[in-house]
Amino acid sequence: MPEPADPSPQPKPARQRRTKKFVLPDHHHDEREGERADEHIEAFLDGPVAPPRPPPPAAERVRRPVELDTRPDWMAALRQEAARHARYGRPASVLLIELTGGPVSAAVDRMARAVADAIRAEARETDRAVRLGALSFRLLLPETGGRAARILAGRLDRAFRASPDSRSLGADLTIDVATAARHGTLEDALADSERRLASRSAGR
Repeated sequence: MPEPADPSPQPKPARQRRTKKFVLPDHHHDEREGERADEHIEAFLDGPVAPPRPPPPAAERVRRPVELDTRPDWMAALRQEAARHARYGRPASVLLIELTGGPVSAAVDRMARAVADAIRAEARETDRAVRLGALSFRLLLPETGGRAARILAGRLDRAFRASPDSRSLGADLTIDVATAARHGTLEDALADSERRLASRSAGR
């Protein structure tokens, strides 16, 4: 006599989930080809990717240019650097940059732009620059002694002289270096430089 059929519903067989299949290249086990295998896997999972950008030309790999501060910001940076020198004896210098010669009244802005461009080209990211007057600039040089400051002053002067506006207008730069003495203050050195520039402008 046949057994009665089981009235309870039979569970449906589970559907096998289809997965992507990826076959590693034959050389995937080779340690020397590990990077290439990783590239194949990433390309398969992520889809096409943009090729890496080539490195920029050497002319474009330059440091970020120094921007000119406002007068209050520059004065605050000067006070901070003077305090660091007084407390820790760290070197600090300031370049006092004055425009002279040329048709000053007719081309102040062009001459000032040439100075600003020279500062941006030669100064470091940590330096702080400001335009204090129509023809007057200051460049604060943290962690910089007198010798390094004079070298930078020479580079600035050469960069300014090479500019088209400088050559066409016949303008010159007068640069004085104020360096905090070991037993002095940065403010005193700056005051001495200001007096030297005033004497030069007065013709003494």
